[in-house]
Amino acid sequence: MQKILIFFIVFLQFFSVFAADDSANKTQNAEKWKFVGEEDGLKLYERNHEGSDIKEVKAVVTYQGTIQEAVDIMFDRLKHPQIFKYITFSDVLKKNDKCDWSYNQISVPVASNRDYYVKSCRVDNKDGSVSVTWVPFDDPKYPVTDKFVRVADNKGFYKFTQVEPDKIKVDYYIYNDPGGSLPVFVKNIAARQAVKDTLWTLHKEIMKRRAASKK
Repeated sequence: MQKILIFFIVFLQFFSVFAADDSANKTQNAEKWKFVGEEDGLKLYERNHEGSDIKEVKAVVTYQGTIQEAVDIMFDRLKHPQIFKYITFSDVLKKNDKCDWSYNQISVPVASNRDYYVKSCRVDNKDGSVSVTWVPFDDPKYPVTDKFVRVADNKGFYKFTQVEPDKIKVDYYIYNDPGGSLPVFVKNIAARQAVKDTLWTLHKEIMKRRAASKK
């Protein structure tokens, strides 16, 4: 069951996109981040979220890639069901040069199917980095049904910084409650693992697209 929840949170996090730059971190400045661990250069942190037993999670990692490659993947939403196993449907309701408003469905074994709306935006920061942020929104096009558990609390951001010509630093923050009746400690374990999986999936997709462009 824990494995199933990890799959769900990974896809929810990856295909969604809280305010620009690091302003999300400042919303709870009384609470300090706790270092969880480091693996293959990826540093993971968590902290309490006001009014919830589910933790906020952030991570920092540096790997090969460019800002534009990463941002392109974030907004290539209609291809996500073809790339990621458990994303079954994505629809972009509206889009402009900075943001898109999307509806997404996820199906995983045993656990209930989920759906969610997110407004995802690109923010060009003054230091040259680029943030991809996300917050939930609502729309009548896809009403709540018995077929899906509607995920309403989901927000976060990626911040991509070009540290070398072909190397990006990724700062990633996420808070979401996937709902359901699983114990909170399972959700928190799954969230930590999902953050790591999401960031490595992004890197893998960058490399995959590069290889395909050379054929």
